[in-house]
Amino acid sequence: MSASSAELSSSAHSEIAATEAGNSAYDWYVVGVLFTVSVLGYIDRVILSFLVEPIKAELELSDAQLGAVIGLAFAALYVMGGILLGRLLDKGHRVLILTACVVVWSIATGATGFATGFAFLFIARMLVGVGEAGLNPAAIGIISNRFSEANIQKPIGIFTMGLYVGGGLAMLLGGQLLSFFEGVGDYSLPFLGAAEPWRLVFVILAFPGLILAGLMLFTVRDAQKSSTNSPGETAQARSAIGGMEFAKKNAVLIALLSVAVVCWSMNNYGLLNWYPAMLMRTYEMSPLLVANTYGPAFLIAGIGGCIAVSPVLNVLRKRNPEKAVYWLCVVSMATLSVTTFFGPLVTGVPAAVVMAFVNLFISAMSVTSVFVLLVAVVPQHLRGLYTGLYLALVNLTGGAFGSVFVGLFTDYIFGEQGLNYAISMIALLFGPIAAFLMYRASRIAVKAE
Repeated sequence: MSASSAELSSSAHSEIAATEAGNSAYDWYVVGVLFTVSVLGYIDRVILSFLVEPIKAELELSDAQLGAVIGLAFAALYVMGGILLGRLLDKGHRVLILTACVVVWSIATGATGFATGFAFLFIARMLVGVGEAGLNPAAIGIISNRFSEANIQKPIGIFTMGLYVGGGLAMLLGGQLLSFFEGVGDYSLPFLGAAEPWRLVFVILAFPGLILAGLMLFTVRDAQKSSTNSPGETAQARSAIGGMEFAKKNAVLIALLSVAVVCWSMNNYGLLNWYPAMLMRTYEMSPLLVANTYGPAFLIAGIGGCIAVSPVLNVLRKRNPEKAVYWLCVVSMATLSVTTFFGPLVTGVPAAVVMAFVNLFISAMSVTSVFVLLVAVVPQHLRGLYTGLYLALVNLTGGAFGSVFVGLFTDYIFGEQGLNYAISMIALLFGPIAAFLMYRASRIAVKAE
C-alpha cells in the first residue's frame, strides 16, 4: 500500500474487536447467523423475479410496471433507510436494529401475496426494501468488528454468498411451491377469496423470517464498542463530520468509484432481475424447468464466485499488493459486461443455461469484490455509514432503474419476446464504463481521515 493507505489500514486494524488469531467459534457462529439472515432476505427479494409471469398475467401489468416493482419500489425506501440506518448502526444496537428490519421485511413479503393491483404491489415491495435496508450495513459492521482487515475477505465472502444461496433457493423453492399449489387445488386468502398459487408462495415466505429474527435477537452479540466506552475515539470520528472529512480528502476517488459502481449495478441488476423471465420468454422454458436449471446456477455459481474472490485476490496481491483490491473489481466488472452481453444471445436452452452459470459466477465475484474494496478503503468507524451510502447509491440507480430500462426496451423497442436483446443492450451501454472508471480509481491513493 501507499504510506497513507498503510496509515488508514493500521488505524482501522487497531479498532477491530478481534484479530485473525483470536477468532473464536462464536465469531464464525455470528457469521453463520448473518449468512442465514442474508439468505432469507434474498429469497424474499429475488422470488418476485421468478414469479414475474403469473403476476403479470393476473394483475395485467406492463414490463415497465414490473420493472418499477422489481427495482424502483424496492429501492425507494431502501435508499433512505440505508442512509439513516447506516448512521444509527455506527452508533450502536446493530443486532436490535437488524432484528426489527427482518420482522418488517417478512411481514411485507407476506403482504405481497395480497396485492390487488400495481399500487398495492408497489407499496408492499417498498416495505420489503425499507426492511432490508439495514441488512448489509449491520452485517458488514458486525463482521468487520470481529475479523482483521487482512482476513476480512473470507467472512465477507461467506456473508455475500447469501445473495446467491437465497436467489437459488428462491428459484428452487418457488418452483416447487408453485408446482405444488397448482396441482393440489383451489385455495383462498382472507379478503381475497380464491387465490392464485403465486400469492400463497409469498404468504408462506413470511414465517421463516419471524422465527429467525427471534433466534438472532437472543443469540447474537455485537463486538461493537460505544463511543462512551472507547476513549480513543473522538466524538468527531463517531459523527457524520468524520464521514464528510473523509469524503473531502478523497473526493476524486469517491466520485470515480461512485460512477463505476452505478454503471456496474445497472448491468448487474438488469441481469439478476430479468434473466428468469428471459429464459421463459426467449427460450420458452417452463417455470419449473427454469427453477430446476437457473436455481442451481444461482446457487452453485454464486457460491463459487464468492469463494473465488479470496484466492484470486491473493494472486493479485503477489503481483501488485497496493492495487490488488481495485484490480479484482476491474477484472470482474469487465468480464461481467462481456458475459452479460453474449449470454442472452446464445442459441438453444443448454447454451442459455451454461451462460447462466457463467454470468452468475462473475456476478458473485463482482458483488463480493465491491464489499472487500469498501472495507479496504473506508475507516472502521465509518463503514456503517459508507456501506449504507453505497447500497443507497446502487439501489437508487442500478437497482431502481436497471430493471426499468430493460422493461422500457422491451415495451418500446424490442418487443416482449426481445427481452434477451434488452438485457444485452444494458450490458453494452454500462459495463465497459464501469470497468474503465474502476481502473482510473485504482491509480489514486487513499487519504486517511
